[in-house]
Amino acid sequence: MIEYSFIVPVYNDGYLVEPFCVEFEKVFKDYLDLEDIREKVELIFINDGSENDSFKTLKEQSVKFAFIKAIDLSRNFGQHIAISCGYEHAKGKYIGMMNVDMQDPPSEIPKLLNCIKNNDCDIVLGLRKEDVRPYSERISSHAFNFLLNKLSGFGAPLNTATLRVMNRRFIDGYNRLEEKTRYLPGLELWLGFKHIHVDIKQQKRKSGKSSYTFKKRLMMAADAILSFSDLPLRVTAYMGIVVAFLGFLLGLILVVQKIFFIELQPGYTSTISLIVFIGGVQILVVGLSGLYVGRILNETRGRPLYLIREMIGASDD
Repeated sequence: MIEYSFIVPVYNDGYLVEPFCVEFEKVFKDYLDLEDIREKVELIFINDGSENDSFKTLKEQSVKFAFIKAIDLSRNFGQHIAISCGYEHAKGKYIGMMNVDMQDPPSEIPKLLNCIKNNDCDIVLGLRKEDVRPYSERISSHAFNFLLNKLSGFGAPLNTATLRVMNRRFIDGYNRLEEKTRYLPGLELWLGFKHIHVDIKQQKRKSGKSSYTFKKRLMMAADAILSFSDLPLRVTAYMGIVVAFLGFLLGLILVVQKIFFIELQPGYTSTISLIVFIGGVQILVVGLSGLYVGRILNETRGRPLYLIREMIGASDD
């Protein structure tokens, strides 16, 4: 009977799968004191529409490592959708999630498993004691997490790692969610339950570089903010109130000037500036409203969260 399920998304980095599996198997052999872990452990790779031969590599590795399950999505749906797919197919009592680059090393898994077993909690998240990511990546990640906390009211630590372990109750709750646009850390906080954070070591990426470009991080930040906060709409409403007040104040000043026969020639610059400012605010309000309306349209289409092209490995039972 499967007791441990770990979800690992893959996008164009199939070359990292073999060394990851070697390290993962070693960790669980030692943890369970078993030579063959396939009866207790499943490692679910989600190929998120890779543009290279990553799924072919996964097929090859599933022959070598019997505990591997590989799911090939029909296209690139995004990392958080891919992980959601893995959660829905996980059979274990304890479900974990991590990246194939091993920046959060598999050797830290037992620490999280022991924590969730020995404490009355539903999810254990790793905290990076020493962040070894590139400086630009660290700054953008911390800035995004700080902004999201402020906009959404969440209080998530800024140095949360990818590695986490959850119990079946937590995953069953997550699998009940129906929204199409997903940001996992925000949904984890929304679900509630009991969270615990554990310090873990981090190491540098084994090879290659992350597919998360600055553009992708920016898009993910926008998606997360729109998904978990209506503050942008409220800010534009406040701006509308301020602009309306300024317009009323300006009109009052003009009326007073007229009563006291004060003739002032309106300045061209101030008039144009006021028109441009008000027009900009109107465009901002319409644009933000459009983003939220588009999000509503996406949620009401009724399309599936993802489509599977092929499944291999441990899922063939």
